[in-house]
Amino acid sequence: MIALGISKYNAEGYYDPTAYEGIRRAEVDTGKLKIVYPTGYMELNLEGFFPCPLDKARKVFSLIYRYSPEPDKDRLLAFLRRLEKRCFAQMQEYANEAAAYPANSDKWREYTAKFKEAMRLRQRTAKNIELFIAGRGGK
Repeated sequence: MIALGISKYNAEGYYDPTAYEGIRRAEVDTGKLKIVYPTGYMELNLEGFFPCPLDKARKVFSLIYRYSPEPDKDRLLAFLRRLEKRCFAQMQEYANEAAAYPANSDKWREYTAKFKEAMRLRQRTAKNIELFIAGRGGK
């Protein structure tokens, strides 16, 4: 297995896991946000946590505003914006698929349901972005 072009083996062919493990762990950590506060820390898996309901967003954003450095805040906002675009693209894809089938057919219902779910996730993500920007001071 190769991570970012880094092999488990060095140029001479000997097993050398140091560089490989460092790059592999860095790749895994890019999808996480660590919030270190006085009594402990919290590590969020961004893909699994967002979009989240507004009550959860308010709680976690409060911690992020107080204890996370600006680069982490910028990274979170960029992630949320990418997530919203991805949901919008899925909405378009499902709408196009549904249009290819007769109304009220099984496939039409399936893609319409997927469209509605993608729309709900996009709306929730948009609300998360709005709440995050408002609490951050409108940046």
